[in-house]
Amino acid sequence: MIELKNLHKAFGSKQVLNGINLTIPTGATMCIIGKSGCGKSVLLKHIVGLLKQDQGDVLIDGKSVATMSKHNLFTIRKKIGYVFQGAALFDSMTVYQNVIISLYEHGERDQDILNLEARRALASVGLLPDFTENGTPNFEKECAILSNKKPSDLSGGMKKRVSVARALVGSPDYIFYDEPTTGLDPVNSEQIDKLILELSKKLSITSLVITHDMFSVFNIADHVAMLDKGLICFEGDAHQLQSTENPTVTEFIKRFRLEARMQ
Repeated sequence: MIELKNLHKAFGSKQVLNGINLTIPTGATMCIIGKSGCGKSVLLKHIVGLLKQDQGDVLIDGKSVATMSKHNLFTIRKKIGYVFQGAALFDSMTVYQNVIISLYEHGERDQDILNLEARRALASVGLLPDFTENGTPNFEKECAILSNKKPSDLSGGMKKRVSVARALVGSPDYIFYDEPTTGLDPVNSEQIDKLILELSKKLSITSLVITHDMFSVFNIADHVAMLDKGLICFEGDAHQLQSTENPTVTEFIKRFRLEARMQ
């Protein structure tokens, strides 16, 4: 479980978070929505300890992130997979190198373990045959072909899948997605939504999705929270989101649908 308690953060005179209280239940898919610049990504960075709050607390599994030692913070981060906006793959690295980089940076050098994790993760996102088909004639060949490709060889949808595979390495308890469908066409966006749902159910992962894509929200969310003026202005499930009369929420959804029709 992740808990945010009375979270405040300001950058100079700009107050970004103004008392956020939010609980992200274990095993759930929580979507955080809101206008650009409302603090969604800032919120995410507090949870992983990249930013320190001015006031309040962030608890992961009942432990305060702000007061953790560096060693314990790194231990917690190993439980978290992070899918960056725009995939954020390293252009100079192969798919294989991108996927196993976190294990490598944490000191893992056993090639069998690295290969095993890369194959398992790439199979989980549909980029390799099901991992149980290890013995099939083409399995090793397909692994080699994909693993040696560079990000420039991949489509936008495949890049997103590789970035999700990278987040899955090490079997994390949590995955944070920062605008996972940004820049994708409707078909690829829907495929990424399905992937998020499949992984959440299959692996019992707690997912936190930062997004402004309301189609994704209605497709994947168990819970939704909306940020406005540094506070949570709405919290509920997708059905409650569609039926709410909160003017901030209804205007946000209306504007999104209008922009979607214009594209």
